[in-house]
Amino acid sequence: MPKQRTPAELQPERIVMTIELLVERIDSRLPGRHLLQVAMMVRTAAADAVTGVKDIQQPNRVIRIVSAVLIAMIVLVVSKALFHLKFTQATGWEMLEGIDAGISSVVYLGLVILFLVTLDTRLKRRRTLRALQELRALAHVIDMHQLGKDPEQSLHAEHATADSPEKQLPPQLLSRYLDYCADLLALLGKVAALYAQNSQDGVVLQAVDEVENLTASLSTKVWQKIMIIDQVSEIRSIRRG
Repeated sequence: MPKQRTPAELQPERIVMTIELLVERIDSRLPGRHLLQVAMMVRTAAADAVTGVKDIQQPNRVIRIVSAVLIAMIVLVVSKALFHLKFTQATGWEMLEGIDAGISSVVYLGLVILFLVTLDTRLKRRRTLRALQELRALAHVIDMHQLGKDPEQSLHAEHATADSPEKQLPPQLLSRYLDYCADLLALLGKVAALYAQNSQDGVVLQAVDEVENLTASLSTKVWQKIMIIDQVSEIRSIRRG
């Protein structure tokens, strides 16, 4: 029976579907632009996240069984050692040395047990952090695409110089281009949030927050450009009227 999602949960399939629609819109409105390739990369990252999150949430039975067997063996060996120490005749100094050695052994064995118990969690954390690092890099790729889109050059093409970027988009298409960049960044943040949805790992939650903060910060810069274009276009429209 499939797991029932609460209304507050993100639905991975809907995120992927939204990205699919955005890819189609970019392909229709801005064909041949490199932004389409970036959007396809975001779509691939979302699909990988859906599969990856499902795998991460599943317990690694092999690791757990091996860890349980090793822990049981360690406990058995320590129990036998303590039993032997208790019923063996020894002098006071020998008993003290034995107790000191026993305490050291218990500490080391405790560290080994802790390592085994947390092994599955640490492997999942490493995999998650690697995926989040890829999302962080992808966010910077999107930001690089919007950096060269200057509203000033698009609104005042007559002032372009020899060093100005070629093939500047007209204001309406430029606004749409930037809007797509902002949408990609927002969706990238949602993809990152999938890794935190059912996680209690503080390290993972912090890394997800960092990706979401990054995408939000980059989106703010994009929306500032869109606002400039809208304001100037509105002023021009009023003057013409």
